[in-house]
Amino acid sequence: MNPFANYGRIVRGDRFIGRETIVNNIENRIIHPDDPGNLVIIGMHRIGKSSLARKAIIEQKNSLTMKGVLPIWMGVASYDLPSDFFHALVKGCVRGMTRLGWLSDAVQDLADYALATEDSWNEIKDFFTEIREIGYRMLLILDEFDHARYLFKGNTAFQRLRELADYPDYGFSLVLTSRRSIRDIERLAGSTSPFHNIFQVQRLGMFNDDDLEIYFSRFSDIGISISGEQKTRVLFYCGSHPYLLEMLGWEIVEGFRQNQEQEIDVDKAANAVLQSIFEHYDDMIRLLREDGTLNKLIQILFGPVIDVKQIDVTELQNYGLIKPNENGTYTAYSEHFHDYLKLHERSAEFDADLWPLWRDTEKALREVITTTMFAIHGKEWIQKLERGRSNLKSIFDEYRKAQQKEERSFGDRASLNLIDFTYPADLFTIICAKGLWEPHFKPIFGHNPSHWEHRKQLLARCRNPLAHNRSEVLQAHELTIIEGYCEEILSILSPENSI
Repeated sequence: MNPFANYGRIVRGDRFIGRETIVNNIENRIIHPDDPGNLVIIGMHRIGKSSLARKAIIEQKNSLTMKGVLPIWMGVASYDLPSDFFHALVKGCVRGMTRLGWLSDAVQDLADYALATEDSWNEIKDFFTEIREIGYRMLLILDEFDHARYLFKGNTAFQRLRELADYPDYGFSLVLTSRRSIRDIERLAGSTSPFHNIFQVQRLGMFNDDDLEIYFSRFSDIGISISGEQKTRVLFYCGSHPYLLEMLGWEIVEGFRQNQEQEIDVDKAANAVLQSIFEHYDDMIRLLREDGTLNKLIQILFGPVIDVKQIDVTELQNYGLIKPNENGTYTAYSEHFHDYLKLHERSAEFDADLWPLWRDTEKALREVITTTMFAIHGKEWIQKLERGRSNLKSIFDEYRKAQQKEERSFGDRASLNLIDFTYPADLFTIICAKGLWEPHFKPIFGHNPSHWEHRKQLLARCRNPLAHNRSEVLQAHELTIIEGYCEEILSILSPENSI
């Protein structure tokens, strides 16, 4: 049996991998106490929040019911109206209590009253008060709570949930799963309720090393040996992301079954699910853009660093989206996703998120080099520039490697234009190169190479990723200077000033 056969669904039972620390934390907050607290599980898209809630709480339903605690699971995204949500909550409690033989006539009567009208908040409170008085408690697990920003918009529902979960008279506890913080969800819904203050926060990130060891052991459990090199390739594509690891794991197992030589080809398996990986990336990018986080992520990974604060770095690390390198810079959770972001960072779709003036300047520099050199040397202009200029050859050789890597990873999505891989320092190195400046670029740019060297240094530093050293973040006066440099370059290269 393929151990990853139903990837993409909520993981249950023996298929659940690791997460030992956070499972223990949830148990100590929810399962072990006679009076469970309130808790929210926060994590990125498809990171395993629902699976964790199922594993840590629903699969221990017997332990809870033995103490008179009934867990009720509700998907918030299933409801369009707050009244429908609260009525479904009452129905779910009645159904669960009936199955356990807990339902009394008084509770049933109060449930009927609560369900009789659309807005029956007082009757709902009486319903839960009666449940508590006969010795039982309700534990409500609300999955996909992000939808509450729409469901509860302009409504008192946050305050009502807080009242149920905070006042001891109701014997009611809440567990939420969401991508956003509860404070942000309340803000987006226009609520002023301090609902978020009642929760303990558990952040769910990527798999840790122990979890990865369990993941790879799933292959050996069915007789598939994974070498160190093959593990490295798996991590190249997936990092420690649970959903991507399961997706690729399924394809590896299926490929192994079909391969008569019984050899594993991780790259071939990844290529078979590449479209699904891209779709997952695009979903993440869309959600990050909605949250206003994409801008910060791109700045941290690639620069220019304009308005990133340390709290932004910490938040993205908590989500598992970035991780520090040994040199103090940051990389995305997988090398493949990092490269995908780099590919798209050059495209027009990111212009709205990044500094438009900066983006226009980079594009203008690349374009003037390409058009000028193509007019003189034709389509082989890069090869001709490299002859006798070792510094330019080394630059283009590095970018050829980047281009080839991008093509291997992303196929026809990769750029075929080598100049697309260049950044300001290298662009000015080309412009000011011996034999190029005087006859070709000086008439366009004017001044002298030292004038542009000064601009090159600051623009190059602007392009550096965010480092641990907070001095690497651009200061306000530097942003003003860089803005002036960009406007200077764009003015020189504008069509009105072209020769």
